[in-house]
Amino acid sequence: MNIELFKTFIVVTRLESIYKAGEEIYLTQPAVTKQIQALEQHYSVKLFERSNKKLTLTEEGKHLLEYAYRIVSLYKESIESVNEKQDQVKGTLRIMANLTLGIYVLPKVIKPFHDTYPDLKIEMFLDNTEHIISAVKRGNANFGFIGVPPKEPLIVLHLFCHDKLKVVVGPNMKINKVVSWNELASLPFVQRERGSDIRETYEQWFKERDIKLTSRMESNNTEAIKYFVHYGMGFSILPCCTIEQESRAGLLRVVSVPSFELTQNYYICNYKGKKLSRPEKVFFEYIFNSVESGKIPILSAPKR
Repeated sequence: MNIELFKTFIVVTRLESIYKAGEEIYLTQPAVTKQIQALEQHYSVKLFERSNKKLTLTEEGKHLLEYAYRIVSLYKESIESVNEKQDQVKGTLRIMANLTLGIYVLPKVIKPFHDTYPDLKIEMFLDNTEHIISAVKRGNANFGFIGVPPKEPLIVLHLFCHDKLKVVVGPNMKINKVVSWNELASLPFVQRERGSDIRETYEQWFKERDIKLTSRMESNNTEAIKYFVHYGMGFSILPCCTIEQESRAGLLRVVSVPSFELTQNYYICNYKGKKLSRPEKVFFEYIFNSVESGKIPILSAPKR
């Protein structure tokens, strides 16, 4: 059985389209169709139903999809294992991260890592925690970087750093350096969208202390929130790593709130029971060493 058939099957499932799948993997539409038909003939089942110009999996297709993920993952693992025997650090590492880590933290780590291991290609995709965990479980990502531990027995979590959450306002907002929660409650709150790791962290903290704030707007983009706050739309709560440059340049102002000492934990996660390849081991150790050695000074390593 050709491993490419399973790869194509996974792409068609994700995009729900033969045409779009062909564009992504650089095959003609008839070539993609032929590969799907080859799988259907091999298993003697129908894999897709067509409705509203979209392809949806049949029950048999859903069942085969889980095996397809595992087959492709094992195939990649076999290549990594052979390279490991040759003591080589090459191949491809697929990483998924939440927006905060993917934009503000990981680039500082991956650049020097790539300089050290130029033959190892890094693919990084940004998404929410739910999708990251799903990708790691299915073997679509070697590692996931998240901010809230999931309740998932098949996922192993490794706490690798902390970051402080800060209350920020625009440079022209008439507010003292030290404010109370009562004062902030009278101001509009610009916050992250529901489901974000950051929001989940501070909402739990507020709930335990019966703190209620007036939300003016929400956004799934930290950069947009920083601009809204800069132009006086209200205040926000953001991790230090996201506001480092703006606070230094005077574009945002950090204010102190008594008793607000909240930190955001960040985790690396991987599939439980999976033997790490040499590239995975090297990358995993590099991440922890980068925090502990101060290469990412805005973050702090957890106590061991």
